[in-house]
Amino acid sequence: MTAVGGSSVVLQVQATFSKSLPHRCRDLEDIIRTTSIKELRHALPYIIENMFGFGNENGWGIDKIDKHNHPQEFECLRRFLAPESQLLNLIYRLQGEIYLSYEFPFKYLPAPTRQMMEEGMMPAFFVNKLQAQGHTGQTFLSLGAFEYFVFHLAYCLVNPSHSCPSWANLYDYLYPNIIDSYISYYLPLDNKMIPPMPNVPSPVRSPVSHYTVPSSYTGHSVSPSTTPPRHRTRPSLFKSGFTAVQKPHVQGSPVLDQTEAETWRSETLLQVLAEFWLNQNPVDNEKASFPHASFDSYMPGLNQVKMVRLLVKYLHFFTNSAPNVITSPYQTTIHQPMEEFKRTAVPQIIQKKMYNFLGHAFERWPLDSSFRMVLETWLSYIQPWRYTDPNQYYQSKDSHRPDPTDLRDKKVDERWFQFIEDNLLFYTVMFQHFLPRVFRLDLSSPQCAYMLYRVTKVLCLPSLAEMIFRAESWSYRATRMPMSDLGASYLSSDHLPPHLLPSLPPHLADLEAPGFQYVPLFGERMRVQICELINQLIQAREAIASAQQATPKPKRRSFAAWLISFLFDSKHYSEINDSKKLLLHLNQSLKNLSEIFKITLPDELQDMTLPADASLQNSLFRIGQHHPHLTVLRPTHSPVLDPVLTEHGRYQVVNGLRKFDITYQGDPDLQPIRSFENATLVRILHQLCSFINCQFCGQINSLYCRQDLVGRMAQVYLAPPLRPHHMLKSPTSKTTAEALRQPRLSLRFLASYQTLIYLGILYIFLRMWLGAGPMEFLIINVFVCLLYAFLKAVMSSRSVVPP
Repeated sequence: MTAVGGSSVVLQVQATFSKSLPHRCRDLEDIIRTTSIKELRHALPYIIENMFGFGNENGWGIDKIDKHNHPQEFECLRRFLAPESQLLNLIYRLQGEIYLSYEFPFKYLPAPTRQMMEEGMMPAFFVNKLQAQGHTGQTFLSLGAFEYFVFHLAYCLVNPSHSCPSWANLYDYLYPNIIDSYISYYLPLDNKMIPPMPNVPSPVRSPVSHYTVPSSYTGHSVSPSTTPPRHRTRPSLFKSGFTAVQKPHVQGSPVLDQTEAETWRSETLLQVLAEFWLNQNPVDNEKASFPHASFDSYMPGLNQVKMVRLLVKYLHFFTNSAPNVITSPYQTTIHQPMEEFKRTAVPQIIQKKMYNFLGHAFERWPLDSSFRMVLETWLSYIQPWRYTDPNQYYQSKDSHRPDPTDLRDKKVDERWFQFIEDNLLFYTVMFQHFLPRVFRLDLSSPQCAYMLYRVTKVLCLPSLAEMIFRAESWSYRATRMPMSDLGASYLSSDHLPPHLLPSLPPHLADLEAPGFQYVPLFGERMRVQICELINQLIQAREAIASAQQATPKPKRRSFAAWLISFLFDSKHYSEINDSKKLLLHLNQSLKNLSEIFKITLPDELQDMTLPADASLQNSLFRIGQHHPHLTVLRPTHSPVLDPVLTEHGRYQVVNGLRKFDITYQGDPDLQPIRSFENATLVRILHQLCSFINCQFCGQINSLYCRQDLVGRMAQVYLAPPLRPHHMLKSPTSKTTAEALRQPRLSLRFLASYQTLIYLGILYIFLRMWLGAGPMEFLIINVFVCLLYAFLKAVMSSRSVVPP
């Protein structure tokens, strides 16, 4: 039904569009609250089209409003569009009117859907929705109020006339918050039912429950069993075959029963989001079905990819929130409609469209760092075990923290094997689509190396590669092809002629075009490509090592020069950290690939997978990505108490590939002066402490050996460098070892630049706050030191027994 332009309510609604957003929302809420449903039915299209910016209109800028720059508009629009707001309550009531429908232009549907309808193949979701005007011949969809609203909501993100900046943080902007509120409301994680719509149930049948077969292994959509009679219609752009799929759109269409109405809004929302966000490009089998059709390649925007990833992660939480009910063959278990929908939502609505969306993005996305968001979307889909606790979703949304990393390195449980088998092509074929992109990347770039590292790290999760291997073998076995025809292993199918290649199971073959030939992930053909990738990684690592060696080492600078460089030349230190992380990611990618595909690297390559210096090894602990195989830095030697280097061990030491852990175990006061210490202060403090320790040796020993509180306080500052029962591993004379076990005073820590800076800041603070001079500052420091020793002595028991 088209809205009547002369209605007084419509004029009132149009008058609000010239006001500011807060006043506009408030006035519209007043109109909705004080006007009858009969009059509001004509005003709804004006509100929705003006709000979302239909066609060439900009709308209210819902995709541009952020809470930092426009906090008032952000809050008022979020309340206006909330799932239980005045506007949505109006939509629910209008949805209950059986004879009321709204028009959505056919031309704004995704190109693959339009082409299917024009060729006479009606998608199940659009059955009974397609209509044509008798005079103008224009085609449109006849939708209920809720469907009409959701169609505009989803189309807003992909509207080509809207130009929106990239969202740095999703939850800072209005549109992602609105989508998040809708999926949280209509796809609940707490096993609660959605509040029913007021008055009457929806007059439209559930798209999933009635027009598709809920089987992930058939891959077929089944039309209703009853075939409507054909009617003579005027010529149009549609083939006559599409009328056989549709039932006559007449008044009095059957309404939903109670169980269907519980999930109808959830199914509709998910179907429409998947249709507009994931189905903009045709799959290969659709291109083969329509050889004369012209398809314009659609490239999704970065914001669209971010929203798809948000939807994928939430759907994993939604699916994993379904209760695990163990049924008995002697009992009949009746599942609630929402529980059943949780189990079928991803395989029936999302899977095929997501596979096409990712495949097109892997093939057409530009070769730059922005591809990482597409990559993370793929990795999120193939790791449902990361999204099992709904509290993680709420915490990441509230605190804007990234995904938790403590679940990424754990072993993949066996209960996820069914998901891996049902989505096998997401693990194997998508990785094969990813490899050509990697071969064209510059792996000496930190962003590109990190993307490869992320993929290899996920596939290297414990037991994941083994499950993929098992799923491949089971998929071949499901085709009932004798294993003897495949040779000793199913991997040998790489060498079979095409007519002897086993076919995929129907639920996997439906994802690809007819005639698709599956290449096993662990076959010989893939093994050759992985070896080429390993060679590319080695070349990138050698290029980075050569560049680092060609860079001149910085000369020793004065304290002033070092402080200025530290404060103002942060870019230099950032480049050093990036270089270390780059080497780390390349090393880890090499090791992960060798573990995933069981490729034994020669000794030279194994050495190259290790860090080149100790500082890089320390960075492993700092960034939390330590690998157990990278801790073995010692060269090859004989397993005895006194190690003896082998020939290969000497080669490793000479070339700097590996080295023994070397620690200083002598007198700490005689260590070489470090770059972070003042050389003059080190020498002065050493002479002062040596004089005090020599002149007052007896008094220091007696004070240290006291068993009372004063003795425990003395132990805080007079502790010997070497504990009494500590054994030295380096050759040291008995006299030196005994001297190291004697209590002494050491003030070398005062020569550190860091300590001097802290003392200077403290002096300035006390000078400005209390007006303290040098003498007062010295007294305060002595008092603080005594207080610290007192607290340390009181709270800890004596742990060192003096000789």
